[in-house]
Amino acid sequence: MSYLIISDSSSNLLWSNDEHYRTVPLHVMIDGHDWADTADLDINKFDEALDSCTGPVSTACPSPDEWLSAFGDADEIYCFTISRNLSGSFNSALAAKRHYEDEFPDRHVYIIDTFSAGCTAIFMMDELKKLLDSGIRGEEAVLKLSEFRLHKTALTFTLQSIKRLAAGGRVNPILVKAIGVLDLRIIGTASDEGKIQIAGKHRGAAKVLKGTFKEMLKLGYNGGRVIIAHNRNIGDAEGLKKLILERFGEKAQVMIMRTTALCSFYAEKYGYIVGFDIDESLKERHFILP
Repeated sequence: MSYLIISDSSSNLLWSNDEHYRTVPLHVMIDGHDWADTADLDINKFDEALDSCTGPVSTACPSPDEWLSAFGDADEIYCFTISRNLSGSFNSALAAKRHYEDEFPDRHVYIIDTFSAGCTAIFMMDELKKLLDSGIRGEEAVLKLSEFRLHKTALTFTLQSIKRLAAGGRVNPILVKAIGVLDLRIIGTASDEGKIQIAGKHRGAAKVLKGTFKEMLKLGYNGGRVIIAHNRNIGDAEGLKKLILERFGEKAQVMIMRTTALCSFYAEKYGYIVGFDIDESLKERHFILP
């Protein structure tokens, strides 16, 4: 039985050697120009356009037709989307699913909300491949993925600016003014429901790095995989990697990657998003809300 694993571009993984993997683009609209978040997008030109933009900037989810075109003729299709609290990608994929299954009643499409944006999707897709290889498929696999997301992986992010999140109603606008006046950076997480929560506010790069690492530990990181996706901030990404390796040594597997267009838009310049394995027995949930 053939299968495909498809993610929208919020996963930050736009290309793979795996023949079973495909992506569909989210879109960033800058001064009326559509920047589709694909593997061939020139990220440097995108950065320049975003930095120099004086007009409207917005995002758009993949259309149902974009999802459909990625489905091909697979018997089973597993779609991973950005949190439905951040985008309409989930609903768009759901519309594509209905159309596809109406046309091909013997095939099945499963829509999986990652309840986040960024590297969590990569861990979930890796877990799905393990489940499929072991013979676990369909709704049973989706249920196990939900448990995996809640209990085995977590995400945190560090932002120097949250203007775009505030403009979209994702965080309290009052916090934007405080960050601008006090030169603060925020550390946040994704809640179990896929909403943004603020975990701390810090001033100065060293304190931000230590605060980010501390938040990882609070969420249950105890060695294992880490993916740091940064927006033009390789220095802090390497600094966080150093803290992780100093604490956990060979137990840690740290990958650094550049944010693609959609994640760059939300992380804003110098922000970074960190996905990682967790040991739930070490997990705490003490959030400082704005």
